[in-house]
Amino acid sequence: MRFLLFLLFTISSFLSFTQQLKFKIDGLNDTTIFLGRYLGDRLYYADTSFSENGIVQFKKDNYKPGVYALICPGPSYFEFIMADKEVEMETTIGSFIPNMKVKKSIENKLFYGYIQFINQKKKQAESFKKTGEKDKLAAIDNEVKAYQRKIVSENKDKLIGKILNMSIDPVIPNEIIENDTLKYKFYLNHFWDNIDLGDARIVHSPVYHNKLNYFFKKLLIQHPDTICRYAHKILSKVEEGTDLFKYTVHFITYNFETSKIMGMDGVFVCMAKDYYCPADNSKAFWLKKEKLDELCEKASALDPLLIGKIAPRIVLADTSEKKWIDFYQLPNKYNLLIFWDPDCGHCKKEIPKLKKMYQELKDMNVDIEFIAVGTNLENDKWKKFISKNQLKWINLSDFPEANENPKKYLFEKRVTDLKSLNFRKTYDIFSTPQVYLLDANKKIIGKKLDALTFGNLLQQLEKIKIPYVQLLEKQKEEEKEKKNNNVNKAD
Repeated sequence: MRFLLFLLFTISSFLSFTQQLKFKIDGLNDTTIFLGRYLGDRLYYADTSFSENGIVQFKKDNYKPGVYALICPGPSYFEFIMADKEVEMETTIGSFIPNMKVKKSIENKLFYGYIQFINQKKKQAESFKKTGEKDKLAAIDNEVKAYQRKIVSENKDKLIGKILNMSIDPVIPNEIIENDTLKYKFYLNHFWDNIDLGDARIVHSPVYHNKLNYFFKKLLIQHPDTICRYAHKILSKVEEGTDLFKYTVHFITYNFETSKIMGMDGVFVCMAKDYYCPADNSKAFWLKKEKLDELCEKASALDPLLIGKIAPRIVLADTSEKKWIDFYQLPNKYNLLIFWDPDCGHCKKEIPKLKKMYQELKDMNVDIEFIAVGTNLENDKWKKFISKNQLKWINLSDFPEANENPKKYLFEKRVTDLKSLNFRKTYDIFSTPQVYLLDANKKIIGKKLDALTFGNLLQQLEKIKIPYVQLLEKQKEEEKEKKNNNVNKAD
């Protein structure tokens, strides 16, 4: 049995008008008290007051609706609904919820009545868990759900009704309950049924954040096309220019920009195209043009480097600075494109691993070539590192003379092109190493790889086992175990 109780300790609210807030807190010293308002799962500063003899009062004309928290020293706090014209509540320091009495405010009477009911049922459930009385646990679960439904049906126009309804999962039909595929599809298709996306106030409750987070990070298949499709579907029901629209767009955009899952930067690009760019006609009303220009420029740089795109052409010179190589002309089934710097600490760790991988793959007759592009403008360091470490793959760079006199190589000798010489910008090289796996057509099939992730990806593609990959996996597990042991010793 599972309860959705903890989701309901935060409630959003109604219309904005002059508010009179009064709180009597037994045991509270004379001190500064803060008022916070939720946006998503975070509290933001709203106002300040001072307690006198345990009495705290706020008066303001422009409190916006939502879930608020009265924050006392400690810090300790309790939440309440900013909805009614007058809010008056009494409680005791250190024991807010059990001793809460709502004197004025219909929304808060419902809210704390519900919380106190839930806490009572939780205590009962704990005792039945100890005795293993499953029938009684199920009965409590049904009682809680019935109570939820009652509040929802009787308070459809109140935010407590909307939040409780939002926290209730779709009911799976009995005829498909045993079929995991059909059950998943039903749950996915009906996940948003109880969430009123037309009411922008729901964003001022962590419940909305929890639902959004679960849907996009846990429920959906983690593929950029899937994420983008559902993002557009949901946002089409949200009014532009609202906090709900802003929060939803921002959440999806930036959670997937920083995702550790390969290829999810595609979500950032599609969100940028549809909601932020162009800057002169943006739906992102909360950002200034300067920030929009910066974001759009970043999205534009990432777009050609997404999984499935053809990697930008590179034509650069080898260590002799005379032979120019166009990696588009390489006939191999796979190409590993490596951008690195001999002064880079991570490069010094990864390049030897990739060298070992390269040797093993050649011995295994895997049809692959490595193209390592030096990003350091000091070619002497680059050449020394290559020589010292005997890097026998294709080594390329834009050597100093080509950088200083690009016209000579672009127009006189016609051995390269501008994008090739500007590969740092073309490939958005802001740090090293940067590693791409390409197929025979130079389509990107892997990016932001280290030696281990590259090896694992190639094993999957070729249905082979690479001995060095197994060694790296073993080393990783040993390092993890050693770290865990050190943590345990510290504890």
